[in-house]
Amino acid sequence: MTLSFSNIDFAYPGQATPILRNFSLTAETGDIIALQGASGSGKTTLFRLLLGFEKPTNGTITLNGKELVNEELFQFRNRTAWLPQDLDLGEGSLEEVFFYLFDFKNNKHKKPSKEKAYEIFEFLGLKDTQWNTGFRSLSTGQRQRIGIALCYFLDKEVLLLDEPTSALDEASKEKVKELLFDKNKIILSASHDPWWTTRCNKIVKINSPVV
Repeated sequence: MTLSFSNIDFAYPGQATPILRNFSLTAETGDIIALQGASGSGKTTLFRLLLGFEKPTNGTITLNGKELVNEELFQFRNRTAWLPQDLDLGEGSLEEVFFYLFDFKNNKHKKPSKEKAYEIFEFLGLKDTQWNTGFRSLSTGQRQRIGIALCYFLDKEVLLLDEPTSALDEASKEKVKELLFDKNKIILSASHDPWWTTRCNKIVKINSPVV
C-alpha cells in the first residue's frame, strides 16, 4: 500500500494564511511516521484531509495511485482507524460505547468477547475499570487506553494516531507499542513525545507557511 500527499495547499474558510502549503508525503506499508510541528501547524488537519472531512485547495491525496475521492475515499475509511488525542465517543457506558463500533458491517467479524476485551484492558492497566462506568467519566488517559484497545481489535491497515502516548506512563507506552506496531500497517501519528518519535522510522516536520 502506498499513501501519498502531493503538493497539498489548504486554508480554512476565512483564513488569510494557508495552514498547509505545498506539502508532500509518501507512506508505504510498514512505515511508522511521526508528524511534528508547532500547535496549529496542520498535523490534525492532515488527518482530516486524509479522511475527506476537509478538501485541499490544491494538490491530491492518493492511495496506490488512485485519488481519494468518492468510492475510493469510502473504501479507504473502512480500512482506517483514527484515534484523536482526547477520545470522545459520546454518552453511554463503557460497554455501550466500546462495542458500538463493532455494530458496523465491516467491523462485526472483529468484535471481541467481553472477556477478551477485558484482557486487553488489564494489559493496558485498566483492570479496575467497570463495563457500566460512564465513558465520559473516565480520565483522558483511561479513554486514550480504551482507544488503543479499539485500534488493536479493529485491526485496520492504516492507523491515524493523534498524540497517542500523551497521557501514558512509560510502561503503558511499551504496551501500546507491543499492541499497535505492525509491519503490515501504515501508522501516521502526530506526536511531541520523544519516546514515541524515536520509535518511528520516519519523522516529518510540518512548518506553517510564512507570508
